[in-house]
Amino acid sequence: MKKAIAIVLALVLGLFCLTGCTKANDKKLSVAYDKYAAELTASGTNGTLTVALSPDFAPMEFYDASKSGDAAIVGFDVLLAKYLAKELGMNLQLKPMSFEACQVAVQTGSVDIAISGFSWTKSRAENYELSDWYVAGENETQQSIICLKENEGKFTKAEDFKGHSIGYQGASLQEQLVSETFGNMSDVDSKTYVYADLGVAVEALKAKQVDFLAVAHGNGESIIASSNDAIAFTGFDFEVAEIYKNNVCLLQKGNKDLLNKVNTALAKALSNDYYSGWYDASKVYAGVSTLDELGFDDDGNKISE
Repeated sequence: MKKAIAIVLALVLGLFCLTGCTKANDKKLSVAYDKYAAELTASGTNGTLTVALSPDFAPMEFYDASKSGDAAIVGFDVLLAKYLAKELGMNLQLKPMSFEACQVAVQTGSVDIAISGFSWTKSRAENYELSDWYVAGENETQQSIICLKENEGKFTKAEDFKGHSIGYQGASLQEQLVSETFGNMSDVDSKTYVYADLGVAVEALKAKQVDFLAVAHGNGESIIASSNDAIAFTGFDFEVAEIYKNNVCLLQKGNKDLLNKVNTALAKALSNDYYSGWYDASKVYAGVSTLDELGFDDDGNKISE
């Protein structure tokens, strides 16, 4: 059984690296990100902060195949994890796993915190301690549906999707939005597919095993940028309530002490506008935007107006 699981995980990682890994041969992709990461790297004396994350979700967290170990896991949420560890005077240990497994790991106490582009939901509020919001650009503000390039712009209304299949990541906000939007359309509801890994979901879309994928818009931009013009936005965006438009960290129910420390650090980050630079640098790293487009010089310094 263990061997079978290992083989499946290896296959999943292989599929994911076809779609979600960055090879930073062009140093300009990572130069701004690397500056922020270096500033946030510190050794702590208050123990180790273990952070679960699902690195299939660029620009929030993804792999750089040119690096190894924890350094290979990059993205906005990784910078946030580094920042929290530094503020708490702790060492940092990243624990990559599936999106749903991140949530289970927090509940069982095998990690201290999960940081993986989580939106606030009623269910999460009931089962976890949720941090105050942090702001990751437009990643959660827009929730979209992507498709093969040949269908770009052809599906702009909910009724257009009748009779087609829609995929999403399990235990995600997208799962909730698909259910709320298409739950009364039996032709669609009977053809929804849940994926543990977004890399696998993208490969299924390319292979026409599923017609559409529901994704956070920022993640969709990254998928499209790395698809060699094979994937595009349909033109349909979900209606997203304000309460879902930013992200939260997940902590074990009852861990108020760590929650208070995390919230204090998040308030400082918001006050000092750290988030915008981290998100922009992560978008460049993921190949969504260029340094020039987002106001960095060639050395990765944010240009002041």
